[in-house]
Amino acid sequence: MIFSGARIIKFAWQDFFRNFWLSFVTLTILILALFTVNLLIIFNLVAQSAITSIEDKIDINVYFKSDINEEQVLNVQKYLQSLAGVKEVNYISKQDALANFKTRHADNPKILESLDEINSNPLGASLIIKTHTPNDYQLILENLEDPQYDNLIESKDFEDHRLVINRITGITQRVNTGVVIIALVFTLIAILIIFNAIRMAIYSHREEIIAMKLVGATDWFVRGPYLLQGIIFSALSIIITIIIIYPLLGFIQPYVALLLETDFNLINFFNSNFIFLFGLQFLGAIIINLMSSFWAVNRYLKV
Repeated sequence: MIFSGARIIKFAWQDFFRNFWLSFVTLTILILALFTVNLLIIFNLVAQSAITSIEDKIDINVYFKSDINEEQVLNVQKYLQSLAGVKEVNYISKQDALANFKTRHADNPKILESLDEINSNPLGASLIIKTHTPNDYQLILENLEDPQYDNLIESKDFEDHRLVINRITGITQRVNTGVVIIALVFTLIAILIIFNAIRMAIYSHREEIIAMKLVGATDWFVRGPYLLQGIIFSALSIIITIIIIYPLLGFIQPYVALLLETDFNLINFFNSNFIFLFGLQFLGAIIINLMSSFWAVNRYLKV
């Protein structure tokens, strides 16, 4: 049993180096397929982090008419705070609104002069509403359309935020679809190349296979070297992919942190999920290789 296992390993390595260029092409295609899968993972992480970062900055600003008194606004605040989807509701008084307005336009004396001429506060109070998820905002807006609240409100500014979220989500979905298609194409190419590589290897050794069958070698003993080659291809491809991916993560991370203004770290994520991410990819590569090897060998065992 040990002798047979050693022979299988010996034959697998011999075939690997004997058909080096074919092995190199097969390995390259596998690496490209795995690299594309990791690009998809990185893109999803960055896109989700971007959406989360934007969502954290999104709120509904509800501006009340200038003649609405503080008690009425506070009643609306209490009502909103009682809703399940609401995370927090901050009250901005008329005086605070005016002070904030003056601060924002401190470098525009004409606006400040206009305010002095009015000699009154033209701004109303406002509420800043944050929800647990973006989906909750629509419910809040629908509740505020009730006439008892809508008649108090001057305006609401959520449409621009919703447009941003929809655009980012749409772009993410389209790019995800494109990357998935590319990954599937590389996977299919990898299967075809591995299948043909093993078929060519078997064809070049057809006389040896016939001889082994004549002396009583089992089908699994004949299949063994080619199935082991599939495992070798999988192990080498995942190791080389890891060697390529980590420098890429190091290059991308500063730009992600700068662009998203977040503490999300791609390298930490890959480190924390290393076994799951690369273990799953390794398992997938083995399945592709073993299936291709089994089909090719099964076809030519009858030679």
